[in-house]
Amino acid sequence: MNASTARRKRIIRVRTVEHQMAEANLARANGELANLVELAKRLETLRVDLAMAKGAVAGGALNTIGELAMRLDIAQENLTAPLNQASARRDQAGAVAQSAMVKEESAVRLYERSRKSAEQEMERRSDANRPHRIRSGMRLRLIEGGAA
Repeated sequence: MNASTARRKRIIRVRTVEHQMAEANLARANGELANLVELAKRLETLRVDLAMAKGAVAGGALNTIGELAMRLDIAQENLTAPLNQASARRDQAGAVAQSAMVKEESAVRLYERSRKSAEQEMERRSDANRPHRIRSGMRLRLIEGGAA
């Protein structure tokens, strides 16, 4: 393995680690977004389930239900910004992971090309160092007195 091939192999190791880190960051961003989406669904379910009772209801109960509904609405409104930010982070992490994968694949292709080139060069040099052998194929012989 020549210096160029060894250097490209080191680059592959670095690119592989970068890709793994980017994939881990993407998984973390996906998890964070999934948690926020689940929280938003639970808030929506609580808000929908908060129904007014039919018939006579005490004023305190109506006040409590109204206050709880208002708090749930505020919580849901306050959750939209973190949801948007988490979605943006997930998209950015996805782009970084994609870029890291492309760089890793490119490094692997360059390494393979360098390795094949080095093998061909070694074969060419070993062929150049072989002693000359007389081929044992058909040869023309010159016979004295012309062709018979």
